[in-house]
Amino acid sequence: MSEVRTARLRLSPVDEAGPDELAAVAAVWGDPGTWGHLPSGRPADDTWVAGWVARHARSRALTGLGWWLLRLDVPVGALDAGTVIGAGGCSVLDDIEAWNLGYRLTPAAWGYGLATELAVAAVAAAHEARPDMPVIARVLEGNPASWRVQEKIGMSLAWSGPVPSDEPYAAGLMRRIYADRELSEDMLASLIQLEQVDRR
Repeated sequence: MSEVRTARLRLSPVDEAGPDELAAVAAVWGDPGTWGHLPSGRPADDTWVAGWVARHARSRALTGLGWWLLRLDVPVGALDAGTVIGAGGCSVLDDIEAWNLGYRLTPAAWGYGLATELAVAAVAAAHEARPDMPVIARVLEGNPASWRVQEKIGMSLAWSGPVPSDEPYAAGLMRRIYADRELSEDMLASLIQLEQVDRR
């Protein structure tokens, strides 16, 4: 799936982004303001970007869908039209037949409903690309803005509990897993064990 437009966003595959666009995404990931709920997850440098792009390119090659670069189509707050505000969408999970919904937006774009707008478009695209696969989202209990987005778009809480003790970034924190349908016990068990932060 190539470029998608919503009411205020222009969404294009991250693997088609140019160097300046990827630098803007890396700046969002490097902003401490986006890691208030998980400071340990903030990347120390930008070396993760190439592998992360390759992962989403692989998802798009397999299914037609991976994460998108998020660009404003209209001014929002203090941000001009054309501003890259982050990345997000649905991509396939390695070794699990499920879509993973996620996103990260610059703090200047928070509070305008843009994450919800993105999430609605991402779930619709996932249902079109592979309707047989569930859409899931893994969010920390301490990030209520994110899990409230899942509830706004109709996702249901499938599980909540502590992050596994061997998880390198979020061990001991509480996590919620949302899904667009009932999950099998095996799939849910696999999702519980997944890392909270995955930039491979």
